[in-house]
Amino acid sequence: MEYKYLNSINSPNDIKSVPEADIPALLTEMREFLIENAASHGGHLASNLGVTELTVALHRVFDSPKDHLIFDVGHQAYVHKIITGRKDDFANLREPGGLSGFTNRSESKHDPFGAGHSSTSISAALGFAEADALSGSDAYTVAVIGDGAYTGGMVHEALNNCKKNLRLIIIINENRMSISKNKGAFASYLAKVRISKGYRKWKSGTNSVLRHIPLVGKPIQKFLSLTKRAIKNIIYPQNYFEDLGLYYMGPVNGNSYSSIEKALKEAKSLDRCVVIHAFTKKGKGYEPAEKSPDSFHSVQPKESLDKTLHSVFADELISLAENDRDIVAITAAMGIGTGLDSFGKRYPERYFDVGIAEEHALTFSAGLAAAGLKPYAAIYSTFLQRGYDNIVHDIALQNLPVRMVIDRAGLAVRDGATHHGIFDVSFLSHIPNVSIYAPVTYGSLIEAMRRSADVDSPVAIRYANSSEKPLIRQTFYSDGNYSKIGVIADFDVNNKPEIIFVTYGNITSSVIEAKRILKADGVESGIVLVEKLKPYEESSAKVKELVSGAKYVLFVEEGILNGGYAMITENLLRMKLGLDVSTKTEILAIDGNFAIPPHKCDIYEYLGLSAEKIAERVKLSVNNA
Repeated sequence: MEYKYLNSINSPNDIKSVPEADIPALLTEMREFLIENAASHGGHLASNLGVTELTVALHRVFDSPKDHLIFDVGHQAYVHKIITGRKDDFANLREPGGLSGFTNRSESKHDPFGAGHSSTSISAALGFAEADALSGSDAYTVAVIGDGAYTGGMVHEALNNCKKNLRLIIIINENRMSISKNKGAFASYLAKVRISKGYRKWKSGTNSVLRHIPLVGKPIQKFLSLTKRAIKNIIYPQNYFEDLGLYYMGPVNGNSYSSIEKALKEAKSLDRCVVIHAFTKKGKGYEPAEKSPDSFHSVQPKESLDKTLHSVFADELISLAENDRDIVAITAAMGIGTGLDSFGKRYPERYFDVGIAEEHALTFSAGLAAAGLKPYAAIYSTFLQRGYDNIVHDIALQNLPVRMVIDRAGLAVRDGATHHGIFDVSFLSHIPNVSIYAPVTYGSLIEAMRRSADVDSPVAIRYANSSEKPLIRQTFYSDGNYSKIGVIADFDVNNKPEIIFVTYGNITSSVIEAKRILKADGVESGIVLVEKLKPYEESSAKVKELVSGAKYVLFVEEGILNGGYAMITENLLRMKLGLDVSTKTEILAIDGNFAIPPHKCDIYEYLGLSAEKIAERVKLSVNNA
């Protein structure tokens, strides 16, 4: 599309030169651009439509990159990216090696702090503000954080450390949504904390009048400032932010350009730490997104499949809960993403959405388990990292039967490094008492769920954000016998091939395709699928039984190499289980990096994990043997 105003915007200086009268038309074009690109390439739509006015105002009032603009999570920074010269890169939005769906320091000098996870912005912004104060800089730091992210504990830890004399402006963008509707006391508090405009006018008007009374004006003003809080608390509700010593401004209509720009200018003029409480409408300007902001939070370039591993998980949990009243479900603001919203509709009294608070979700689950219930805490792999100590100290050390259901395991092709689920196997593997399942079919996921219902120790069940791959099911479960979940082979154990793959997770489909490529070249191979990884002594003994006698064993892992399944198992095979020294073993995994391609590409090809690259690795190793 051709845009009359937007086409000329390539830097923050360009946005400053737009006449005030043309701002409404520019805002309309920005929303049209966002909708057009979301339809073509996918991406986070509703959140960006909601902050269009706010973002334009930020760049007209402040001077990026001298002033630091920090967006919490970063998925609402698309307008910021448009303004800062990345408009033409939207054709590669959320493609591996393309424009990130979040803020990214390596992408632009206008992204002072990278994001992707929630509730980090105020801590980071406080770091910038303190650094500027130490260096004598007159720069401002602005943090934009949604009320959904405000439920995260780090936010309150950071607010507790904010000093009132810093040039730090915190914008709380209240849209009453994270992905799903916000839950919890803090979300409710934000909706109530809006001090009336009458109080704001009374406060500023009274101070103005008193300052101009000769001789006695300033002493009276000083006296009233000491009693202001008491007077305000009698007439208006107590304000959390002012109690912390921060200057509070609100409510401000964040979708009224003139209102939000005026508030930003006022905050900037105060030369102190300010909290601006803005309210916006998620999906603003696009009726379908306004009516259903959760559905338009992240738009896919093509329709998603109706049935996925996480929908099967949710359906089975509902089925198990029908006959077991001790089963409860916990999510950290990801009810829709994990499928648990359907459980909540069926069993609302046994469904707990704790907000964006993964650490709390895990220790809360430990408390539920200690009290005799059967908690299933569904958390994305990349967010489970935030609760590592809670798993170690509160769950595993006490050997409590918390069921950690790990969604989005494996590479996050479109969301990139901040969302890759490649570390969970490695860090869970080293925690005592925790069992790990990695089912790859609907049937084996259901079997793992049923087994987990009566465990007496912690268990993790991990799976990818995908549907079942029919090729995997046909290869390993053509007989429909899912009770054999654990370690299974696709070959006759009495007539083993000389080349054997050992793998788990969604990458299994690529391994099956690599086997087909090798067969076309006259090379026979077999596959060992591991769907119960830990206890390792148990799974490794079975692997040893199946690979003994092979000349070459290649472990293929869609996860980090160091401390991963393959490294642990290979070590056990060699050091404890006595695998024949004549059997050559190698590991193909993500080796010592965050899986960030430097250019647009197929990420599996880049990492050497595509079917073709796996087959090439086998042929190279066999030919060099």
